Amino acid sequence: MRIIERVADLLEPVTRQQPRKNAATDGEVENLEPDLIARAVGNKSKRSGFTVERVHAADATVEDSTAPAGSGVARVLNIDLEKLRAQSMITPDGARTPTAESFRQIKRHIVANVANPKAERGTNLVMITSSLPGEGKTFCSINLAFSIAMEMDRTVLLVDADVARPSVLERLGVEAKGGLMDVLLDRNVDLADVLCKTNIEKLSILPAGTQHHQATEFLTSDTMRALLVEMAERYHDRIIIFDSPPLLAASEATALASGMGQILVVVEAGKTTESVLKDALHRIESRNVVGLLLNKGQTLGSGHYGGYGYGYGYGYAE
Repeated sequence: MRIIERVADLLEPVTRQQPRKNAATDGEVENLEPDLIARAVGNKSKRSGFTVERVHAADATVEDSTAPAGSGVARVLNIDLEKLRAQSMITPDGARTPTAESFRQIKRHIVANVANPKAERGTNLVMITSSLPGEGKTFCSINLAFSIAMEMDRTVLLVDADVARPSVLERLGVEAKGGLMDVLLDRNVDLADVLCKTNIEKLSILPAGTQHHQATEFLTSDTMRALLVEMAERYHDRIIIFDSPPLLAASEATALASGMGQILVVVEAGKTTESVLKDALHRIESRNVVGLLLNKGQTLGSGHYGGYGYGYGYGYAE
Protein backbone atom coordinates (compact mmCIF):
# COMPACT_ATOMS: atom_id res chain seq x y z
CA MET A 1 0.00 0.00 0.00
CA ARG A 2 1.41 3.41 -0.98
CA ILE A 3 2.18 6.03 1.65
CA ILE A 4 -0.43 8.48 0.34
CA GLU A 5 -3.05 5.78 0.71
CA ARG A 6 -2.16 5.32 4.36
CA VAL A 7 -1.96 8.96 5.38
CA ALA A 8 -5.37 8.83 7.04
CA ASP A 9 -4.21 6.02 9.34
CA LEU A 10 -1.34 8.19 10.54
CA LEU A 11 -3.19 11.47 10.84
CA GLU A 12 -6.52 10.33 12.30
CA PRO A 13 -5.32 10.00 15.90
CA VAL A 14 -3.69 13.43 15.66
CA THR A 15 -6.37 15.59 14.07
CA ARG A 16 -8.57 15.44 17.15
CA GLN A 17 -5.87 16.92 19.38
CA GLN A 18 -5.44 20.55 20.37
CA PRO A 19 -1.71 21.42 20.29
CA ARG A 20 -0.35 23.46 23.16
CA LYS A 21 1.63 26.32 21.61
CA ASN A 22 4.56 28.27 22.99
CA ALA A 23 4.89 31.87 21.82
CA ALA A 24 8.63 31.83 22.44
CA THR A 25 9.12 29.00 19.95
CA ASP A 26 6.97 30.29 17.09
CA GLY A 27 4.19 27.80 17.72
CA GLU A 28 6.18 24.64 18.46
CA VAL A 29 5.09 22.66 21.47
CA GLU A 30 7.09 22.54 24.66
CA ASN A 31 7.15 19.49 27.00
CA LEU A 32 5.40 17.29 24.47
CA GLU A 33 3.42 14.24 25.47
CA PRO A 34 4.53 10.71 24.45
CA ASP A 35 3.62 8.23 21.75
CA LEU A 36 3.50 10.05 18.39
CA ILE A 37 6.89 8.86 17.22
CA ALA A 38 6.02 5.20 17.58
CA ARG A 39 3.50 5.07 14.71
CA ALA A 40 5.16 3.55 11.65
CA VAL A 41 3.46 3.41 8.25
CA GLY A 42 5.57 1.12 6.07
CA ASN A 43 9.04 -0.17 5.27
CA LYS A 44 12.43 1.39 4.71
CA SER A 45 13.33 2.81 1.31
CA LYS A 46 15.68 0.59 -0.70
CA ARG A 47 18.98 2.05 -1.87
CA SER A 48 21.89 0.62 -3.86
CA GLY A 49 25.34 1.48 -5.20
CA PHE A 50 26.83 4.56 -3.53
CA THR A 51 30.56 4.95 -4.22
CA VAL A 52 32.27 8.28 -4.73
CA GLU A 53 35.71 9.80 -4.34
CA ARG A 54 36.32 12.06 -1.35
CA VAL A 55 37.18 15.70 -2.04
CA HIS A 56 38.02 18.28 0.62
CA ALA A 57 38.24 22.05 0.32
CA ALA A 58 41.41 23.74 1.62
CA ASP A 59 41.23 24.93 5.21
CA ALA A 60 41.41 28.68 5.75
CA THR A 61 43.21 30.19 8.71
CA VAL A 62 41.22 33.41 9.21
CA GLU A 63 37.68 33.42 10.59
CA ASP A 64 35.00 36.05 9.99
CA SER A 65 31.22 35.48 9.99
CA THR A 66 30.63 38.35 7.55
CA ALA A 67 33.45 37.63 5.11
CA PRO A 68 32.33 38.00 1.48
CA ALA A 69 32.14 35.03 -0.87
CA GLY A 70 35.45 34.21 -2.55
CA SER A 71 37.58 36.07 0.02
CA GLY A 72 39.41 32.94 1.15
CA VAL A 73 38.34 33.63 4.72
CA ALA A 74 36.70 30.89 6.77
CA ARG A 75 33.33 32.12 7.98
CA VAL A 76 32.31 31.07 11.48
CA LEU A 77 28.84 31.60 12.96
CA ASN A 78 28.66 31.74 16.75
CA ILE A 79 25.25 30.38 17.64
CA ASP A 80 23.84 31.35 21.03
CA LEU A 81 23.05 27.87 22.33
CA GLU A 82 21.63 29.15 25.61
CA LYS A 83 19.10 31.24 23.70
CA LEU A 84 18.07 28.25 21.61
CA ARG A 85 17.60 26.11 24.71
CA ALA A 86 15.32 28.82 26.10
CA GLN A 87 13.23 28.40 22.93
CA SER A 88 12.87 24.64 23.60
CA MET A 89 15.24 23.71 20.79
CA ILE A 90 17.81 20.97 21.26
CA THR A 91 21.54 21.67 21.43
CA PRO A 92 24.52 19.29 21.50
CA ASP A 93 25.32 20.26 25.09
CA GLY A 94 21.72 20.46 26.25
CA ALA A 95 19.69 18.29 28.59
CA ARG A 96 17.92 15.09 27.59
CA THR A 97 14.51 16.51 26.75
CA PRO A 98 11.46 14.94 25.02
CA THR A 99 12.30 16.91 21.88
CA ALA A 100 15.91 15.70 21.92
CA GLU A 101 14.77 12.10 22.33
CA SER A 102 12.32 12.48 19.47
CA PHE A 103 14.97 13.67 17.05
CA ARG A 104 17.37 10.95 18.19
CA GLN A 105 14.78 8.43 17.05
CA ILE A 106 14.15 10.25 13.78
CA LYS A 107 17.81 10.60 12.84
CA ARG A 108 18.45 6.88 13.31
CA HIS A 109 16.46 6.12 10.15
CA ILE A 110 18.22 8.87 8.18
CA VAL A 111 21.69 7.78 9.28
CA ALA A 112 20.90 4.11 8.64
CA ASN A 113 19.88 4.84 5.06
CA VAL A 114 23.12 6.77 4.45
CA ALA A 115 25.23 4.03 6.04
CA ASN A 116 23.58 1.28 3.99
CA PRO A 117 26.30 -0.35 1.81
CA LYS A 118 23.76 -0.55 -1.02
CA ALA A 119 22.76 3.11 -0.76
CA GLU A 120 22.48 4.99 -4.02
CA ARG A 121 24.51 8.11 -4.71
CA GLY A 122 22.85 11.10 -3.13
CA THR A 123 21.24 9.34 -0.20
CA ASN A 124 23.07 11.83 2.03
CA LEU A 125 20.91 14.64 0.57
CA VAL A 126 17.96 14.98 2.95
CA MET A 127 15.11 17.39 2.23
CA ILE A 128 12.82 18.68 4.99
CA THR A 129 9.63 20.15 3.58
CA SER A 130 5.94 20.59 4.37
CA SER A 131 2.69 21.02 2.52
CA LEU A 132 2.16 24.68 3.47
CA PRO A 133 4.08 27.43 5.32
CA GLY A 134 3.97 27.53 9.10
CA GLU A 135 4.02 23.79 9.77
CA GLY A 136 7.45 23.89 11.41
CA LYS A 137 9.85 22.67 8.71
CA THR A 138 12.68 25.06 9.70
CA PHE A 139 12.30 24.14 13.37
CA CYS A 140 12.56 20.46 12.42
CA SER A 141 15.47 21.04 10.00
CA ILE A 142 17.55 22.78 12.64
CA ASN A 143 16.78 20.27 15.38
CA LEU A 144 17.55 17.32 13.11
CA ALA A 145 20.85 18.94 12.08
CA PHE A 146 21.79 19.55 15.71
CA SER A 147 20.91 15.98 16.61
CA ILE A 148 23.04 14.53 13.81
CA ALA A 149 25.91 16.82 14.87
CA MET A 150 25.89 14.95 18.19
CA GLU A 151 26.89 11.70 16.43
CA MET A 152 30.41 10.44 17.10
CA ASP A 153 31.24 9.74 13.45
CA ARG A 154 28.93 12.04 11.45
CA THR A 155 29.12 15.64 10.31
CA VAL A 156 26.19 17.62 8.97
CA LEU A 157 25.64 20.52 6.57
CA LEU A 158 22.41 22.51 6.94
CA VAL A 159 21.33 24.27 3.73
CA ASP A 160 18.73 27.06 3.68
CA ALA A 161 17.15 26.18 0.34
CA ASP A 162 14.03 28.26 0.90
CA VAL A 163 15.73 31.06 -1.03
CA ALA A 164 12.58 33.17 -1.44
CA ARG A 165 11.83 33.17 2.30
CA PRO A 166 15.05 32.15 4.09
CA SER A 167 14.74 31.72 7.85
CA VAL A 168 17.51 29.41 9.10
CA LEU A 169 19.98 32.16 10.02
CA GLU A 170 17.25 34.31 11.55
CA ARG A 171 16.04 31.39 13.65
CA LEU A 172 19.61 30.78 14.84
CA GLY A 173 20.16 34.48 15.57
CA VAL A 174 23.18 34.86 13.26
CA GLU A 175 24.05 36.70 10.04
CA ALA A 176 26.26 35.88 7.04
CA LYS A 177 26.82 37.25 3.55
CA GLY A 178 26.64 34.97 0.53
CA GLY A 179 25.28 31.47 0.19
CA LEU A 180 23.46 29.09 -2.14
CA MET A 181 22.15 31.74 -4.52
CA ASP A 182 25.62 33.23 -4.96
CA VAL A 183 26.94 29.86 -6.18
CA LEU A 184 24.07 29.65 -8.68
CA LEU A 185 24.48 33.25 -9.83
CA ASP A 186 28.26 33.34 -10.22
CA ARG A 187 30.32 30.51 -11.69
CA ASN A 188 33.39 31.94 -9.96
CA VAL A 189 31.89 31.38 -6.50
CA ASP A 190 32.70 27.94 -5.11
CA LEU A 191 30.71 26.10 -2.47
CA ALA A 192 33.66 26.27 -0.11
CA ASP A 193 33.59 30.08 -0.42
CA VAL A 194 30.13 30.42 1.10
CA LEU A 195 29.99 27.58 3.63
CA CYS A 196 29.92 28.72 7.25
CA LYS A 197 31.46 26.78 10.08
CA THR A 198 29.77 27.11 13.46
CA ASN A 199 30.69 26.86 17.12
CA ILE A 200 29.10 23.39 16.97
CA GLU A 201 32.07 21.30 15.88
CA LYS A 202 30.33 18.98 13.40
CA LEU A 203 27.80 21.45 11.99
CA SER A 204 28.27 23.72 8.96
CA ILE A 205 25.67 25.95 7.33
CA LEU A 206 25.08 27.03 3.74
CA PRO A 207 22.90 30.18 3.90
CA ALA A 208 20.34 31.02 1.23
CA GLY A 209 22.55 33.84 0.02
CA THR A 210 21.85 36.96 -2.03
CA GLN A 211 18.19 37.66 -2.77
CA HIS A 212 17.31 37.59 -6.49
CA HIS A 213 14.07 38.16 -8.37
CA GLN A 214 14.63 34.94 -10.35
CA ALA A 215 15.43 32.78 -7.33
CA THR A 216 12.70 30.31 -8.26
CA GLU A 217 14.06 29.83 -11.78
CA PHE A 218 17.60 29.30 -10.48
CA LEU A 219 16.44 26.70 -7.98
CA THR A 220 14.78 24.70 -10.78
CA SER A 221 17.66 25.10 -13.25
CA ASP A 222 20.13 22.58 -14.64
CA THR A 223 22.79 24.47 -12.68
CA MET A 224 21.02 23.60 -9.42
CA ARG A 225 20.64 19.97 -10.42
CA ALA A 226 24.35 19.79 -11.21
CA LEU A 227 25.13 21.46 -7.89
CA LEU A 228 23.16 18.81 -6.00
CA VAL A 229 25.18 16.08 -7.71
CA GLU A 230 28.38 17.92 -6.83
CA MET A 231 27.34 18.31 -3.20
CA ALA A 232 26.43 14.64 -2.87
CA GLU A 233 29.85 13.58 -4.16
CA ARG A 234 32.09 16.35 -2.85
CA TYR A 235 30.67 16.17 0.66
CA HIS A 236 29.64 12.53 0.65
CA ASP A 237 30.99 12.09 4.18
CA ARG A 238 28.39 14.59 5.45
CA ILE A 239 24.65 14.34 5.83
CA ILE A 240 23.28 17.39 4.02
CA ILE A 241 19.92 18.70 5.23
CA PHE A 242 17.94 21.06 3.00
CA ASP A 243 15.33 23.32 4.58
CA SER A 244 13.09 23.39 1.51
CA PRO A 245 10.19 25.59 0.43
CA PRO A 246 6.71 24.14 1.14
CA LEU A 247 5.46 21.83 -1.61
CA LEU A 248 2.14 23.57 -2.21
CA ALA A 249 3.42 27.12 -1.82
CA ALA A 250 6.45 27.08 -4.12
CA SER A 251 6.87 25.26 -7.44
CA GLU A 252 10.64 24.96 -6.97
CA ALA A 253 10.12 22.54 -4.07
CA THR A 254 9.03 19.81 -6.49
CA ALA A 255 12.10 20.31 -8.67
CA LEU A 256 14.36 20.30 -5.62
CA ALA A 257 12.77 17.09 -4.37
CA SER A 258 13.69 15.27 -7.58
CA GLY A 259 17.38 15.59 -6.68
CA MET A 260 17.05 14.38 -3.08
CA GLY A 261 17.93 10.98 -1.71
CA GLN A 262 15.60 11.21 1.30
CA ILE A 263 12.60 13.42 2.02
CA LEU A 264 10.84 14.15 5.31
CA VAL A 265 7.47 15.88 5.14
CA VAL A 266 6.45 17.89 8.21
CA VAL A 267 2.79 17.57 9.19
CA GLU A 268 1.25 20.00 11.67
CA ALA A 269 -0.87 18.02 14.11
CA GLY A 270 -4.45 19.18 14.35
CA LYS A 271 -4.13 21.47 11.32
CA THR A 272 -2.75 19.76 8.20
CA THR A 273 -5.65 17.99 6.51
CA GLU A 274 -5.49 14.64 4.79
CA SER A 275 -6.42 16.14 1.42
CA VAL A 276 -3.69 18.80 1.65
CA LEU A 277 -1.04 16.22 2.55
CA LYS A 278 -2.11 13.90 -0.26
CA ASP A 279 -1.88 16.77 -2.72
CA ALA A 280 1.62 17.59 -1.51
CA LEU A 281 2.82 13.98 -1.66
CA HIS A 282 1.47 13.60 -5.21
CA ARG A 283 3.96 16.29 -6.29
CA ILE A 284 7.06 14.34 -5.33
CA GLU A 285 8.41 10.86 -5.95
CA SER A 286 7.05 8.71 -3.15
CA ARG A 287 10.04 6.34 -3.32
CA ASN A 288 12.18 9.05 -1.73
CA VAL A 289 9.71 9.95 1.02
CA VAL A 290 11.10 8.17 4.04
CA GLY A 291 8.98 9.75 6.73
CA LEU A 292 6.26 12.04 8.00
CA LEU A 293 7.20 14.29 10.90
CA LEU A 294 4.27 15.14 13.16
CA ASN A 295 4.96 18.56 14.62
CA LYS A 296 3.18 20.61 17.31
CA GLY A 297 1.22 17.61 18.55
CA GLN A 298 0.09 16.17 21.86
CA THR A 299 -1.32 12.74 22.53
CA LEU A 300 -3.39 11.25 25.30
CA GLY A 301 -1.22 8.14 25.44
CA SER A 302 1.03 7.19 28.31
CA GLY A 303 3.88 5.37 26.58
CA HIS A 304 7.39 6.46 27.55
CA TYR A 305 10.95 5.68 26.62
CA GLY A 306 13.49 6.05 29.42
CA GLY A 307 11.10 8.36 31.21
CA TYR A 308 10.82 10.79 28.29
CA GLY A 309 7.86 11.41 26.04
CA TYR A 310 7.99 11.58 22.26
CA GLY A 311 6.44 14.49 20.42
CA TYR A 312 7.22 13.79 16.77
CA GLY A 313 5.81 11.05 14.60
CA TYR A 314 7.98 9.21 12.10
CA GLY A 315 6.74 6.87 9.41
CA TYR A 316 8.47 5.01 6.62
CA ALA A 317 7.33 5.06 3.02
CA GLU A 318 7.12 1.87 1.04
